[in-house]
Amino acid sequence: MPKKNIALVTGAGGGIGAGIAKTLAGDGFTVICVDKDANKVEQISKSIPGSHWFALDVTKESEIVALRDSLAKSIGNPTHLVNSAGIFFEHNLLTFTEEEFDLMMNVNIKGMFFMCKAFIPAMVTTGKGNVINIASTAGLRGGRNRPIYSASKGAVVLFTRSIAIDFGPKGVRANTVAPGLIDTPMASWLSDDKEALAKWEKTIAAQRIGTPDDIGKAVSYLASDASSFVFGETLVVDGGGMA
Repeated sequence: MPKKNIALVTGAGGGIGAGIAKTLAGDGFTVICVDKDANKVEQISKSIPGSHWFALDVTKESEIVALRDSLAKSIGNPTHLVNSAGIFFEHNLLTFTEEEFDLMMNVNIKGMFFMCKAFIPAMVTTGKGNVINIASTAGLRGGRNRPIYSASKGAVVLFTRSIAIDFGPKGVRANTVAPGLIDTPMASWLSDDKEALAKWEKTIAAQRIGTPDDIGKAVSYLASDASSFVFGETLVVDGGGMA
């Protein structure tokens, strides 16, 4: 794959985002790693030859615009945008605060909106681009102790379908990956309990928890020409949990 393919990955400081960044780099992309945690994203970038890193808060539109303008003058406009930044914590609707609601919605959906708003125009100008947004199976069905998280990820799915309709005719594809349970710190509510994890793994077809590499491979497919006829889809990667 020619180096003109530049993939910007948010939330690349660890977990799923890091897995995606490493996979795309292996596929020949020039990868731009972005995360709010400068120390984490720098360390991840150092492990990916030829990659670049930037500390960025996706909830701050001014920071995103500044990065966009800087990249246009240096590395180049991203041809692929992967919005992986997100947060999760179990919560009870009746005790969930307004501040917690705003935080979850701001990171999980507003940040994605800001990123797309900033980087899609250059893709439209060149007539080619690719947006891949990371949702969750929680955004496709209800779940226990996660109503606001589920709402935010459901919004990711419909946002992506809508921009696929709007920008597909202009050469910009948009699709969603919906991971199931992936072995990252956000899954510690279950993975830290080895007995509970083993019991859960027996309930799905894959018989194991997912890995960041599983999601990286799914993103790689959507980023490739092999999926050139795929627009507005949600690719579920959950080991058969929703089968």
